Amino acid sequence: MTRRAAPVDSPVALTIAGSDSGGAAGIQADLKTMEACGAYGTSVVTSVTAQNTRGVHGVHHLLPDDVIAQFDAVTDDYDVRAAKTGMLGTPETLRAVVDSVADFDGPLVVDPVLVATAGDVLADDTVAAAYNTLFAHATLLTPNASEAATLTDSPIETRGDAVAAAETLREQGADAVLLTGGDPYTDDERAVDLLVTDEGTRTFASERIDTERTHGSGCTISSAITARLAHGDDLETAVETGIDVVARAIRYPHAVGGPTGSVHHLATIRNDAARDGVATAVRNLAAIESVTDAAGATPYAEGFDDIAGGEDGRFGDAGYLGEILLAARERDPALRYALTVENGTTLAAGVSPSELDASDLPAERVAALALDADGTAIRSPDGTVTLLASTGAALRDRLA
Repeated sequence: MTRRAAPVDSPVALTIAGSDSGGAAGIQADLKTMEACGAYGTSVVTSVTAQNTRGVHGVHHLLPDDVIAQFDAVTDDYDVRAAKTGMLGTPETLRAVVDSVADFDGPLVVDPVLVATAGDVLADDTVAAAYNTLFAHATLLTPNASEAATLTDSPIETRGDAVAAAETLREQGADAVLLTGGDPYTDDERAVDLLVTDEGTRTFASERIDTERTHGSGCTISSAITARLAHGDDLETAVETGIDVVARAIRYPHAVGGPTGSVHHLATIRNDAARDGVATAVRNLAAIESVTDAAGATPYAEGFDDIAGGEDGRFGDAGYLGEILLAARERDPALRYALTVENGTTLAAGVSPSELDASDLPAERVAALALDADGTAIRSPDGTVTLLASTGAALRDRLA
């Protein structure tokens, strides 16, 4: 029997950018991220780079006519709902892109790529000086602090400097500016993104992640926002989603290449795909006779929304046990499941005092937590023991 096809109706997004042979940034990052955020990604390649996590070893810029031909081919056949630009390379390519998007009536996100993560220059001063010709078509600009300083020819050392730079870029024609990255005008503990629109400034702050593996982060956030705009999200919602996507991508980067590595563009979609399995595992653990509570984390968990708990395995309902699991994962992200067993049960917990510090928990919970002397279990004052492991099966085996 011939099976019937079931076409998927995904909104189409377009990226106009350079290619990264290392797969962490550029067109490759954009297409992976767009797919992860529910959009069908199409592309216009402006430049081909010989690039890895250590640097850019060569660049070949396509002719402007080739760029225009790609844009026309995509937009003639696909219903493009939103588009973004990345590396444009030369003033001639930038002008070709400006001419191409002039009649595009969807949202346009402009990521003014000037320098690669490893420090290599991807656009010279003539390109930076010409960028304002594109800003008039931009729904959103997504520069980091260094790019914003270059584009406005003004240093950014404080939050006030950052807002002023964003306002200057808006005056040059962009509807809104998202200044990404937080450096250098925030402290070491918080990463801050600033969204500046005609309605004012909104601050997005999150805990800073201690890693150098951020290659592709700028491309990832701009393409995630583009994908959500293609879905019809309003700008603030799309930005919020983009920030969440890139935060998870940086928290769980790929261990590839040199020190700048690659962010994990698919971390969010892989995390969401695991939710049903985690809920089922938690329900199975909670059904064991000696277990009084159970919790499970998705593989790329970032908060309580990613922790399932209780006999129903509901997400966001893991309570105290969820707090312990999240704190333990800060020391060892391999820990995915936790359960509390009846008084008197003694089993190895797979966590040591060096891996889990009570100070990582909210202050009101610290008094309710103590580690066994040998560091093999977390024990509450009432005598119950919390066990942690990387899989639910490992915990079931311990109770068998």
